[in-house]
Amino acid sequence: MQQEYSDKEAPNAEVFLIECLAGGLLQAYGIEEPPVPVREMIKRPHFIFEHLTLLELNLGLYDAAYRSCPDGSRLIVVDLTKPPARQRAGMARALYIAFCRSPRAAELHWPHCEHSYIRGDLFARCLLMPAAWVRLACAEAMPREDIAARFGVPAQMVARRLSEVDCYALGSGVAPSAHSYPGDGGSGRVVTESLAKALFSLKEPWQGRFLDLVANLATNSMRGKRKPTQEEVVTWLGADQGLYRDMKLLLDVWRTPRRFYYLNQWRFDISPMRREALRLVS
Repeated sequence: MQQEYSDKEAPNAEVFLIECLAGGLLQAYGIEEPPVPVREMIKRPHFIFEHLTLLELNLGLYDAAYRSCPDGSRLIVVDLTKPPARQRAGMARALYIAFCRSPRAAELHWPHCEHSYIRGDLFARCLLMPAAWVRLACAEAMPREDIAARFGVPAQMVARRLSEVDCYALGSGVAPSAHSYPGDGGSGRVVTESLAKALFSLKEPWQGRFLDLVANLATNSMRGKRKPTQEEVVTWLGADQGLYRDMKLLLDVWRTPRRFYYLNQWRFDISPMRREALRLVS
């Protein structure tokens, strides 16, 4: 019996937050390459996972499940009869539920904590298949089954994650054209111009902070005091799909009423782009 989890499309702001959470955990544990040792992560839990224990049983039921106990202890129960890849995916989903039940999630006003299973699959994909690592696998032209083996995940997770990180030519290592984005019908220039226009429409100091960030990420250097032109920003966003996605998600999060809870209180040591996100809302 396989446990059912909803995998509806998440709003951009929630995707950004879940990517942040997964990336923060990987950095907190010092994990730099696949496969992510999710079993060991649960056995030596981060401080936000208080009283969390892994229980390994031969259940014949769910791949893995989270349970709270009356004495305050918390369990992730994994079924050893399931294939290893399914066990890992199940433990990652359960770890997200454990986070949503934590005091830290309540402090951050984390979305959908009362229905944490809704985003469990998304978190599992972000944790077990970080986007940067997936793009490297795509660049190596790895077949889908080899990617599944490298990351230690089920084949269906690979297919979904590849589409999320823009590796559409599965197994070929060929990404879409620089100005082609999901669902835009080839009108990528319109998409990048729209995002650039949105950035330039912000009031100060936010406009300057966002433009500094996109310039620094695009050129991998500090640009000094000159503000980039709108055409420069359009070019950078069109040439780097990862940059476009990050800036779009960051802008969406910045526009949410609770951005101060979601970002300004963040405690993980996370990537430079995410750390810069903290500065944007400080």
